[in-house]
Amino acid sequence: MHNRWLRLVEVEFLRYLLVGGVAFAGDIGTLALLHNKLGMYYLLATLIAFMVGTLINYYLSVRWVFHYRSTHQHSLEFGIFLLVGVLTLAMSLGMMALLVGRADLSVLLAKCVTTGFTLIANFGLRRMLLFSRWPQHMAKAIAGKKR
Repeated sequence: MHNRWLRLVEVEFLRYLLVGGVAFAGDIGTLALLHNKLGMYYLLATLIAFMVGTLINYYLSVRWVFHYRSTHQHSLEFGIFLLVGVLTLAMSLGMMALLVGRADLSVLLAKCVTTGFTLIANFGLRRMLLFSRWPQHMAKAIAGKKR
């Protein structure tokens, strides 16, 4: 059973990695367009680009990556998916500010560095909260303690 679960997580992570590549292309393409071509401030452009990437990631994740969904309430699912994204966005913006503002890296290079960190955080949190049986197990455990 453990090997089967581990294999499922491996497949989901590889798919998430591919989906992340597609979402990253949308994200970095939007960032390059807004910052490099239109002259938008890099942190605002990063925020907008991140939202584009998140929408792409959500759509492809629920259609192709994850085999199990903790909830069938799509608005709740997207809200939690987005909340995880916002938390990692805060991390990404902080890292961007440090890497561009303090370390003087280029915006696009800094974005590449931050993406590696956010990829792992997003996969782990989203899988645990939305695409596993963990929330149901926790709800049962909490309900059992209230009795």
